[in-house]
Amino acid sequence: MATTDDSDIDSKLNHVARAIRDLLRSNPNGLDIDEIKAVLGVGADQMHLDRRLRSLRKYYHLPGKQVGGRFVYTLGSAKGGITDSGAISGKLRAEALNIAKGRCQMCGKTVTDDAIKLQIDHKVPQAWGGLTVIENLWAICESCNNGKRDHFASYDADEMTALLEYESVHERIAHLLKMHMGQPVDSNVIEFVANATERQEDWQKRLRDLRYPVIGLEITSGRYKTPQGFTRSTYTLHNWRDLPPNHRQLIRDWENPAKKQLLKQQLGIA
Repeated sequence: MATTDDSDIDSKLNHVARAIRDLLRSNPNGLDIDEIKAVLGVGADQMHLDRRLRSLRKYYHLPGKQVGGRFVYTLGSAKGGITDSGAISGKLRAEALNIAKGRCQMCGKTVTDDAIKLQIDHKVPQAWGGLTVIENLWAICESCNNGKRDHFASYDADEMTALLEYESVHERIAHLLKMHMGQPVDSNVIEFVANATERQEDWQKRLRDLRYPVIGLEITSGRYKTPQGFTRSTYTLHNWRDLPPNHRQLIRDWENPAKKQLLKQQLGIA
């Protein structure tokens, strides 16, 4: 049953989206996609259900998690403020084009020298929670836009949506590894998650930070060769503990020689 907090939202959702919301609310431990489909009788129309989940994400946080190899959805709090329709206004389009100055912001080709046409695109897809704000828009050529779309299709959209709920890059990386506990995660995926909302000059440093004793995650690395002969890195998480709310400050203190000694004493490290 809808709560009073839902009254303003109900009129913006169709009956399937409202049913999914109420179903998740009555199952706080979460449900996977097959369980939702079975209860609602949606059948095999996966695309239809995906659209309803996307519409829900406009108004509610939908944190997800891996449970025994299943990805389950849970219902979080309602989002405050104005929701994002995804439409790019003429003003935003002009601003993005002005920033690009006739150059594809992905490959560097130009309108004048390479006869490309620029398209305004969401850096972080709307389906993953990306907002229609200038910080999340860029001007890229059609070829790059198509390639980006195909590349992003290789990621798990549900995982990415859940991960992008975290503001902290340390939290995003840690929870990505947690979703695949004990299994190697490709460095390309970690890099994307780290850079998803803002460019990180050294995402590997953020990964190393998580290994500090003040954070306490055990992460091992590995390597493999691609069929094309390139060497790629992987990272595997072997334990879990929630990151402290002040994890950024703890990391800075650990890197300060004077404060590090005090932290070692507190942690019982020689």
